[in-house]
Amino acid sequence: MVSDFRKKKLIFLFKIFFDSDGSGSITKKDFEMSIERLAKAKGWEAGDEKYKLAEKTMLEIWEGMLYKADENKDGEISVDEWISLWEESSKDSPVDWQAYYCKSIFRLQDSSNDGAIDKEEFVSVHESFGLPQEQTSEAFDKLACGKDSVSWEDFQQRWEEFFTSEDADAPGNYIFGRLNFD
Repeated sequence: MVSDFRKKKLIFLFKIFFDSDGSGSITKKDFEMSIERLAKAKGWEAGDEKYKLAEKTMLEIWEGMLYKADENKDGEISVDEWISLWEESSKDSPVDWQAYYCKSIFRLQDSSNDGAIDKEEFVSVHESFGLPQEQTSEAFDKLACGKDSVSWEDFQQRWEEFFTSEDADAPGNYIFGRLNFD
C-alpha cells in the first residue's frame, strides 16, 4: 500500500503534469497538450526536429503507461489506476517505460545537451506547466543539493527518491518543482 505521503506526491504529479485538461483522468489528449506546452516553453515549432522527437517520446511513454495502468481498458488512466501503477512498480526495479520516462524528462530539461540540468533549464520547463518561478527556483536548489546543476546520475537518484522515499526532506521530492505536497 502506498503511504499517504507518497500518495500526495503521486497525485500532485498526476494533476500538474499529466491530467492537462483537469478531467480527473489521463488520456492521450493530455499528453498531446503537454507536448504543446513544452514546445511553447522551448520555442519549438510543430515541424522542428526537437518537437518531433519530444512528441514521439511522449507518445511512447503514454503507450507504455496505458498498457501497464489501464486496468479497466477504457483508454484512460484514473487516479486509482495511477497510484496502483506506481505501487506495483516500486516493488521491483523500474520497468522499461519508467526508465524511458526518466531519461526523456532529463533530456527535455537539459536543453543545452551538456549532460546536466541547470536552474534556468529546470525552471523554464516547470513554468510551462504552471508552477511559479520562485517556487521552482527554490525547488531546484533543494534538488541540486548546493550544486549549480543536476547530472544524469544525480537525476536518476532523485527520480527514485521521488517515487519511493518516505523522507519528506529527500532531495528527490523536488524533482517536479514542488516544495510541498499539502
